[in-house]
Amino acid sequence: MISFFGLVIIYFAFSWGLPWQKIPSTISFSYVFDLLFALGVSFFFRLPWKFKWNLNLQTLKAVGEVLALAVCSIAAIFFMEIDNPLRGVEYLEWHLLLLAPILEELVFRQTFQRILISNMGGKRVTSMLVAAIFAFSHLVGLTVLPVNYVPFIGFQVFYTFVLGVICGQALLRFHSVFAPIFMHFIFNLAFYVAMQLDFI
Repeated sequence: MISFFGLVIIYFAFSWGLPWQKIPSTISFSYVFDLLFALGVSFFFRLPWKFKWNLNLQTLKAVGEVLALAVCSIAAIFFMEIDNPLRGVEYLEWHLLLLAPILEELVFRQTFQRILISNMGGKRVTSMLVAAIFAFSHLVGLTVLPVNYVPFIGFQVFYTFVLGVICGQALLRFHSVFAPIFMHFIFNLAFYVAMQLDFI
C-alpha cells in the first residue's frame, strides 16, 4: 500500500506540478507523461497486460450502465445550464475519443488498480478507491479554467467518480484493460455526440 500511495503522489506531482500547457503543441505533452508513467510502472511492477476480451451479456450490462450515466450527466448539464469548458478544446475528438479513454485508463485502471489488486486481491474496494483518485484528478481544471466553469468541474468530479467505479468493475469483471477503455470511450462518445447536437 505504501508503494501505491507513493506512486499516486509521484503521478500528481508531475502531472499537476509541471507546466504542460506552456509546451507548444496541439496535443498536451501530459498525455506523453501518462503513457510513459503507465508503461514504466507496469514494467517495474510486472503488472499483467491483458487485452483479450470476450463480448457477452455482462458486456451489454456494463455498456448499459455507462450509457445511463452519460445520459443522466448530459441531462443534468443541460437542465442546470452548466457552462461546458470542453467546447473550447482544440481537436476535441482526439482528446475525448482517443487520448483520454486510452491513457487515463492505462494510468488509473492498468496501473493504479492493478497494483491494488496485486496487494488486496480482486475486491470492489480497489475500484472505489481508484475511482476516487480518478475523480480527484479532474480538479486540475480549477487551476487553469475561469471561475465560471467551477460548477462544471464540481459536477465532473461526481460523474467521473461513478464512471471510475464502472470502469474499475469492468476491469475486475473482464480482467482486460480493454474493457474499461471501451467503457470510457462509450461515455465520452455520448458526450461528444451531445456537444455536436448542441445539447451541452
